[in-house]
Amino acid sequence: MNRSQKMTLGDYFNSKRILITGASSGIGAELAVQLSKLGASLILTGRNQERLAEVRSRCRGTTETICGDLLQADVIERIRTACDDGTLDLAILNAGTAHYENAGVFKAETFNVLIQSNLVTMVNCIEAVIPSLIRCKGQLALMSSLASYGGFPQSSGYGAGKAAIRNLAQSLDLDLRPVGVPVSCVCPGFIKTPLTDQNRFKMPFLMDCEAAAKVILSGLQSQRHEIHFPKRLSLLLKFVMSLPASWQYRLLLRTTRSLSL
Repeated sequence: MNRSQKMTLGDYFNSKRILITGASSGIGAELAVQLSKLGASLILTGRNQERLAEVRSRCRGTTETICGDLLQADVIERIRTACDDGTLDLAILNAGTAHYENAGVFKAETFNVLIQSNLVTMVNCIEAVIPSLIRCKGQLALMSSLASYGGFPQSSGYGAGKAAIRNLAQSLDLDLRPVGVPVSCVCPGFIKTPLTDQNRFKMPFLMDCEAAAKVILSGLQSQRHEIHFPKRLSLLLKFVMSLPASWQYRLLLRTTRSLSL
């Protein structure tokens, strides 16, 4: 792919065929709407048929939908078939969920649900889309989180899964970028979505989905490996994680007693 500093988002994404998982709400839904306005044709997945249909109604141009659970083999096979049926220029693997856990009543079941929903579903989709992306010299984007930067209160299952995604993205990028398939790891902070609406604590630097989607699309246009935002929060966390471990612990304990990423 040729890149140009003068190229607009419309120039870059127009006529591209793009898969978005977890497209029935939140960031996935907003990415779908914005990309459709930029001229992309879409394959959207989600578990809620009604919400997926509502997102599709807001999109312009060609939009296919696949409703189902990404843990199910038949749903993954439908995604594979849809991606093989023509070009695939970009896959944005965004599906996932979030729960906060009290370590005093740690439950393996809750942890496993988070790993299955956030990591295993993504791995299933990667296997389905990689052949098409290599054939078409496309792009791959994996949705991680600023929670992947370190351990935060009440987020052992969520953070562990997102950290694994960040590691996975780096490994895949090293393997695939040399053959023409750049891999991006998207690390957002707090974004106003139905998931974060359940949070009962103050969320620093909260962004809306529209602004978040614009940042992600700009990063994908530039084919950046790591797309992290909001910058005031992500750069602060990067600085904290560069400090000696004992300093990190004291700072995190002092500043995150009542919040989780």
